[in-house]
Amino acid sequence: MRRLDKIILISNQRHLITKVQSAQIKSLKIGQAVVTKDLVKIGRIFDIFGPVAHPYISIKPNQDITEPINLLNEVVYCFEEKKTVRGKHSKRSGGK
Repeated sequence: MRRLDKIILISNQRHLITKVQSAQIKSLKIGQAVVTKDLVKIGRIFDIFGPVAHPYISIKPNQDITEPINLLNEVVYCFEEKKTVRGKHSKRSGGK
């Protein structure tokens, strides 16, 4: 889990806006989950924008977030979801 920053703005599209460190940009991906300190999932990264030295991210809140204004000044974290790798399964044929 990586600390991002505080929610500083709610956009006209109801997206949550926060600053991030430029060094964090490489580890962030569109679609990654964003959570509060209590691990409550509030949404996913929708966009990364702004100057390279001082970037921002836009978080699309989950549908159950009815009042995004309540999240202003809340510190958020990027939850790193681990993808499972599926192994190849070989078909075994019953021999005659």
